[in-house]
Parts: sequence; C-alpha cells; structure tokens
Amino acid sequence: MIAMKIFEIPEIDLKELPVTYFAYIGDAVISLYSKLKYINLKKPSEIEKNIKSMVSKSGQSKNLERIMFYLTDEEKAIVKRAMNSKAATRHGNDRDYRNSTGLEALIGYLFLKKDFERLKKILSEVD
Repeated sequence: MIAMKIFEIPEIDLKELPVTYFAYIGDAVISLYSKLKYINLKKPSEIEKNIKSMVSKSGQSKNLERIMFYLTDEEKAIVKRAMNSKAATRHGNDRDYRNSTGLEALIGYLFLKKDFERLKKILSEVD
C-alpha cells in the first residue's frame, strides 16, 4: 500500500485527541476518496457534480443515517461524541450539520487508528 506510506500517521493516543480533530481529518479523507473515485471524468466540474452527495452536509447526514445500524459500539460512541461537540452544535440544532460532523469524525478516527480495512468498508457503504 504505497499511498499509505505517503501519509505517515504519527503514533498518537486517540483518546487524547479532541473529537473535532477526527472530523477535520475525516473531511479531508472523504474529499480525497470521492475525488479519486471520479478522477476519470476529466473535468473538475464533473467530479464536483458527482461527489456532491458525499461531501455535502445533507448527503453526509443521509449516509450516516443509512449506516448507523452497521456501526460498532465504539464507532457509534465516536459519532455521538462528534454530534454533541461544540463544533457540531455551533450551528444550533442543525441535524444535517451534526450528522455530517459525526460521519467525518468516524472516518477520521478510523484513518488515524489505521484501521484501513474498516475505513474502506465504511467508505464503500457511503459513496
């Protein structure tokens, strides 16, 4: 897995990181994953059109709701922590924003945990 060698993930205690870090990393992972999926469309405008549901708050919210039953207790705990974080609630009680923050945190957590098999499975379910 050469791509993973490019992204050197430092050894960190994930319990010490604020959940907002997970969401921050997860947002980047989702964006890169979705753009690479449609890279053969040639035009960036076509790529953007195709990845909208994957990167928009409403699309991410729907995707999270669709996979919640599939998540482990540990993963659900990360999602709930993120949904209740100060960052997620700064937009009031916007359900889509809170859900999208939860999904991004889950993806970021799995990436930082280096659980790439599970990350790939979750990403394939939400695209």
